[in-house]
Amino acid sequence: MIKVTPIVIDFDGTICEHKFPDIGEPMPGVKEALETLKKSGFRIIVHTCRTASYWKDVLPGNQIKLVEGFMKYHKLPYDVIWTHDKPIGIAYIDDKAIRFDNNWKDIAEHIQNYTNKIVEG
Repeated sequence: MIKVTPIVIDFDGTICEHKFPDIGEPMPGVKEALETLKKSGFRIIVHTCRTASYWKDVLPGNQIKLVEGFMKYHKLPYDVIWTHDKPIGIAYIDDKAIRFDNNWKDIAEHIQNYTNKIVEG
């Protein structure tokens, strides 16, 4: 049974500006939002692809320590940097998220439009 309500938040592009593989500045309003969520009793789980095995030999340094250092330096409250399988949470906040509401057609169109914008540059 979950005693504290977990909320999962992506790091790059959500907590900080997307400057991957570097780490950008904190996003506007993130500190206040995290403080509000923490005071409301949520367990804040930071989830990032930086800790994925795919990047292990590609990204320099210990990415977990870098993310922890960023959070501490900017005094951003959190409970854990998640390095395992997808964590359980009541909500997932991510800059690349698409809300699923039995809307596969809309999702497919959204992704096609998004990838077309990337290709067209």
